[in-house]
Amino acid sequence: MDDVEKAESVIKKFVQTVNGRNVTYTKIDLTTGQIRKFLTAVTSLTNKIEVYKAQNEKVETLPEDIAMEIKYLKIKVAYQAGRDNSRNETVKNFVKEADLFNRIDNIKNSLIEYEKFARYIEALVAYHKFYGGKD
Repeated sequence: MDDVEKAESVIKKFVQTVNGRNVTYTKIDLTTGQIRKFLTAVTSLTNKIEVYKAQNEKVETLPEDIAMEIKYLKIKVAYQAGRDNSRNETVKNFVKEADLFNRIDNIKNSLIEYEKFARYIEALVAYHKFYGGKD
C-alpha cells in the first residue's frame, strides 16, 4: 500500500454514517481544528525547506536546525493528542493509525523522507476534506 492509499485508509477509519430524520449523511469525528497546530507546523517547515533548497544546490540532507524542527513535530503531535478530551480519544487514535511518530522518526535529516512525509500529510488532509471533515 502506498502513502496515498494508506492516507485514505486512515481517514476512512474515522468516517461515520449517521442516520437522522430521513437523512443519511457522513461525518468524521476528527476535526481539522484538533490537528491544526500540527498541520501549520508541517506547512511552515516545508516552506523553510523550500527556501533552503533554493539557496543550496543538489540538497539531499537537511541541516541540523531543520532536522531538529522535524523532531519537534513529535512534540506538537503528542500535545494535540494529549489535549484530546473526547470519550473515544479521536486524536490519539488518529496519531496511532496514521503512524505519525514512526514516520517523523524515519525522516532524520533526509530531504526525500521529509518530502514523502509532507505529501502523506497533504493526502491525509485531502481525504479528510473529501470524506466530509469539517474545518
